[in-house]
Amino acid sequence: MSTRQQLTSGFSWNTLTVVLQVVIQLAYTGLLARLVTQDSFMLMGIVLGIMGFAEIFSQVGVGPALIQRKEVHQQHINGAFYTAVILGVGFTALFVLAAPAIARFYELPELTSIIRVVCLSFTISAIAVVPRSMMMKHMRFKTMFKASMVSIIGGNVIVGLVLAYMDYNVWAYVWALFTQNALMTIALWYFEPVKLTLKWEWKYTRELIRYGAGSTLFNALNYLATKMDVLLVPRFIRGTSPEMSIEQKDQSSYFERASYAMTQPITVMGKLSDSVLFSGMSQMQDENEKLRKTILVATNLLACVIIPITVFVSFFAQDLILVWLGEKYLETALILQVLFAAVIFRTLSKLGDSLLRAKDAVFQGSWFKAIYVLLIGAGIYLAMPYGVRAVAAAIVGATFIHYIMNMYMCTRLIGIKWNKLVGALFPSLSLAVITLVIAWVAKFVLEKTELPALIKLLAETAIVFGGLGVVVFFCPWLLGSKSINLLHFIPEKLKKKSPIRQMMARL
Repeated sequence: MSTRQQLTSGFSWNTLTVVLQVVIQLAYTGLLARLVTQDSFMLMGIVLGIMGFAEIFSQVGVGPALIQRKEVHQQHINGAFYTAVILGVGFTALFVLAAPAIARFYELPELTSIIRVVCLSFTISAIAVVPRSMMMKHMRFKTMFKASMVSIIGGNVIVGLVLAYMDYNVWAYVWALFTQNALMTIALWYFEPVKLTLKWEWKYTRELIRYGAGSTLFNALNYLATKMDVLLVPRFIRGTSPEMSIEQKDQSSYFERASYAMTQPITVMGKLSDSVLFSGMSQMQDENEKLRKTILVATNLLACVIIPITVFVSFFAQDLILVWLGEKYLETALILQVLFAAVIFRTLSKLGDSLLRAKDAVFQGSWFKAIYVLLIGAGIYLAMPYGVRAVAAAIVGATFIHYIMNMYMCTRLIGIKWNKLVGALFPSLSLAVITLVIAWVAKFVLEKTELPALIKLLAETAIVFGGLGVVVFFCPWLLGSKSINLLHFIPEKLKKKSPIRQMMARL
C-alpha cells in the first residue's frame, strides 16, 4: 500500500475512532452533569491538567521517537519499554508523595486522595507505550479503533455512569478514568503483541531520547499552554481569600466546562495530526514539495470544517449547553461564545506541530511554545479581575499570536509562501458568512416555537449544516481551487465508479 493510500485509510479509521470517542465522551459528561455535583468537574479539571502535563515527561518522548525513526530495531523497542516503565513507576511514587502539597496550593483537601488514585495512570500508560507507538507507526488505525472502543465503553459508559448513579460524585469520574486506562493497555497488548527481550543497551535508548527530549519539551510546553486556564483560574479566582467561595467554585466549574467543550474539536484534530499526519509526514520528511502540498490541502480542509462549526457553536451556545449540561450550567454558554474562537487557531496550529515533529525541528519550535505559555499565563493573570469572559478573550488573543508564530516556522522549514497559506484559508471565510446568515434565519424561524430543547437544537443543526451543504453542492468553487480542495475530485471519482457508467463501458 502506498503512503497516500495509507494516509487515506488511516485518516478514515482514525477519524471514526476520534469522533466516536468525542461523541461518547460528550454524552457521558452530559449525563454526569446531571448526576454529580458541580465542583466535581473543577476538581477533575485540575487533576487531569496536572497529570497530563507530568505524563509527557514520564515517558521522555520514546513513543514519538519510535514513530519518527525510519528503522526500528529490537533494542529500540526494549529501550523504549523499560525506560517508560521505570519512569512511569517513578512518577506514580512522586505524585503519591506530592498530593498533599498540591491540595494545599489550591486549598482543596479532597485533591489528595483523588491524585493518589489518578497518578497510577503513569504506570498503566507506560506499559502501553510500545504497542501504541508501533500500531501508530504502521498506521494500523482500524485496530486502534477496536482498542479505543473497548476502553471508552467499559470505562466511561459502564463504570462511570453506574458509579455516578450510585452517588459516587467525583469518584465516579476517577474510577471511570482508571478503568479506561487499564482496559486500553490490555487491549493494545492484545491487538499489538510486541516482542520484548531482556537485552537492553543504552546506546539504542540514547538514540530515542535524543529525539524524545526535544519532543517532550515541545509537547510539554504545548500541553501546558492549552491547560493553563483550568489550572490557573481556580487559583487566581480565589485571589487572597483563604478558601474558595461557593460562587467562585461555580464560576471555575463553568469555565472548566467551557474549556472542555472548546477542546473537543481540538482533540479530534490533535489526535488525527499526532497519528495520521505525523506518521505520514515522517515518511516524507525529506520531500518538501509533498509536505507543502499536504500543509495547504490540510489547511484548506480543516478551515472549511472548523470555521463554520465555530460560527454555529458561538451563535447557538446557549441551546447547546442547555441540552448538553442542563439549565444550571447556562452561564457556561457566555464563556463558550468567546472561548470557542480559539478552536480555529489551535486546530490549524496542529498542522505546524506535526510538521515540526516530522522534520525533527522540535527544539526550534519549543522557543515559540515557551512564548505561547507566557502569553497564556500573563493573559489569564491580567484578565482575571475583569471576569472569566475576559480570561477567555485573552486566551483567544494568545492563541492567534501562537498560530502566526507556528506558520512562520513552516515557511522557514519547507519554503511555503504566506500568500499560499492565506489563500488556503480564504474559502473558509465565505463559508463563515454563509453559516452566519443561515444561523440567523434558523434562529428567527425557531425562536418563537415551543419545541423541546433537544428537538430545537437538532432543527437548528439540520437547517444550518443542511443549508450550508446545499450551497456547497451547487457552488463547489466556494471550497477553494482545484489544487488544494480535496472535495473537488469526489464528483469525478463517483462518475467513474457509478454502475451505469461501468455498464455503458462494457457495452
